[in-house]
Amino acid sequence: MFVCGRYWKTVGPGCYFVFPWFMYLHEVSVVPGMLVTPRLDITLLDGTSLSLVASAWHRVVDANLAVNTIEDYGSTSVELLMSVLADRIARVKPERLEPENRAALLRDLTAWAQAEAAEYGIELTKVRFSTFVLRARTYRLLGEHV
Repeated sequence: MFVCGRYWKTVGPGCYFVFPWFMYLHEVSVVPGMLVTPRLDITLLDGTSLSLVASAWHRVVDANLAVNTIEDYGSTSVELLMSVLADRIARVKPERLEPENRAALLRDLTAWAQAEAAEYGIELTKVRFSTFVLRARTYRLLGEHV
C-alpha cells in the first residue's frame, strides 16, 4: 500500500479502506508462474558453442522488494536467469554438460539463480533446459579455425 506516493506497508488479502488521491493499493500476484528465456548462444571454455533455451518457475516472496527495488519483476526474472546461465555455463567444465551430469548442473544453476533473485524478493525454482544443442568448434567468416 502506498500513501502519498510512498510505500507504507504490505497488506494481505482482504478489504481495505483506501482514501482516493492519497492512497494507492498495488496488487502483486504471488502465484508461481513459468518463465522462458530466449535462445542463448554461449561459447564454452573449450571453444565449442552451446545453444540453449531454459525455463524456470518464479514467484514473488517479498512484495516490498519486488515492487520497490526493480521496475518490472517479471522481465527482471528472465534477464536474471539469462545472465546467471550465460555466466555460469561459460565457466563450467565440459564434462558437466554431458547428459548424465546435467541433473547436478541444473541443481547448481537453480541455487545460483535463486541466490541472485533473493535480493529482489523473487524466488526462482526448477530451472530446466527445453533446448540444449552442443555445436562443433566456432569458425571465423573466412574459414579460419578459432
